[in-house]
Amino acid sequence: MPTRYTRTTQQQTWDSEAMEKAIRAVRNGEMGFLKASTVFGVPRSTLKRRVQGKNKHAVENVKILGSRRPIFSPVQEVQLVQHILELENRFYGLTLRDVRKLAFQLAERNNIKHNFNKDTQMAGKAWASDFRKRHPELTLRSPEATSLARAQGFNKVSVTKYFDLLEEVRSKTNYPPHRIFNVDESGFTTVQSKSSKVLAKKGKKQVGAFTSAERGVLSTVVICMAAGGNFIPPFIIFPRKRMKVELQDGAPPGTGFACHSSGWMQLDIFTAWFKHFLKFAKPTEDDPALLILDGHNSHTKNLDFIDMARRNHTTVLCLPPHCSHRLQPLDVSFMGPLNKYYIRAVEKYLRNNPGRALTVFQFSKLFGEAYSEAAQQSIAINGFRKCGVEPMDRHVFKDYDFVPADTTDNILLEQELQQNEANNENETPERVESPSILPVTPPTLDQEENINVTLPVTSPILNPYIDLQPSTSFAVAPEDLFPIPKALAKIRKINRKRGRTAILTSSPYKNELQEEKTQQQQKKN
Repeated sequence: MPTRYTRTTQQQTWDSEAMEKAIRAVRNGEMGFLKASTVFGVPRSTLKRRVQGKNKHAVENVKILGSRRPIFSPVQEVQLVQHILELENRFYGLTLRDVRKLAFQLAERNNIKHNFNKDTQMAGKAWASDFRKRHPELTLRSPEATSLARAQGFNKVSVTKYFDLLEEVRSKTNYPPHRIFNVDESGFTTVQSKSSKVLAKKGKKQVGAFTSAERGVLSTVVICMAAGGNFIPPFIIFPRKRMKVELQDGAPPGTGFACHSSGWMQLDIFTAWFKHFLKFAKPTEDDPALLILDGHNSHTKNLDFIDMARRNHTTVLCLPPHCSHRLQPLDVSFMGPLNKYYIRAVEKYLRNNPGRALTVFQFSKLFGEAYSEAAQQSIAINGFRKCGVEPMDRHVFKDYDFVPADTTDNILLEQELQQNEANNENETPERVESPSILPVTPPTLDQEENINVTLPVTSPILNPYIDLQPSTSFAVAPEDLFPIPKALAKIRKINRKRGRTAILTSSPYKNELQEEKTQQQQKKN
């Protein structure tokens, strides 16, 4: 059977939706067969057979032409689609080749007559193409790489705790959108992370593009934006010992600067940035500010910054660990466009200056070009809305958003959060039973043993088309051949205190941090 079938007959050229409406009209007594066939443009005899159920295979508005029938029944295909989407929700999506192998094994294990290739032990490309046409809700996508820590960290317990704190803060003080800020750092190098697509001769194996070097020099930029669409001027950290005026050429107006040998954020540099923030935000007792940030040590372990924030009417809320990709507005809406515009600016510089390498002395100008394009009011507003911060929406994430965390079911997470809230810190390493976060390899489709796994509860986004009946569904189900991966529990040592979402400017958190610093100082002495 060819992949692209060219229709040659004129039979069954009627529209499926029109046939469905005609059948409904006749069954409801609204029209007779003749009138319904005329109004909806379908054959009268065909309509009559469908209404009376005289066709063995072609029922309702389904078109079946010729002797060939689909390998699997509609109910079985729905069951297969549900399992494919369930695996994708858990970040273990199947490739088209995997689905073809799974289809072959389902047909073999369920004794279903098929014409699949027994040498390759997979369904053909034609079957895969027709399967996708029958189920347009399936599409090929390039998945975004997500670490196991992020998949495990973004769970309902952590997110609920974060929104509880956000709701508590906003109920005490009415922060208007332009006073709710989010700050984050991002690294930029003099060598672009990737190159833009270019036109080239078809069939050419390799297409090249210039970069300044094999490895670039990294500079850190601190970005801060508000839910009202306003931005605090950026703050650039250069990987140098001393600052030179030339480094500041072309930077966005009001940009702050600092130097460190590594080019990374440090405790004292973040305190310097906060002074930069206060200069532009100007929080007062009558007009306070809310600052949302991630759990980097330069934020959460910085007593000078926390004291300064408390004195200057700024409430600081820390995000849960490994959740910034979903909860941090800058990560959600701003950093992507900024990086794209920066790559474009670097490529433009290299094209206009042939033979000249890009150094940190040109960084401010190129970053300024990218920042001016990315710093749009709509981008900032959309970022805060998508994260459920402004307008406040604690239900912005649905149950299926937390499905990937089920793979490692962090059963102790709630207990650990409660222990952290109670300041119950144990200095000696303790042995606790915790889910493994090691990579979980899904069973291969070549395994022949039958694995009995209970059918998982379908995610809310899956709307079952037909009630699965035991007589028509698979005897050996897709989840038996390709079970949903599950991490095994293992004994793991916890040598340091876990990060958590918290109000950093609250007295309990400050006192806890002060006590921790005192204990560390005593150990050194």
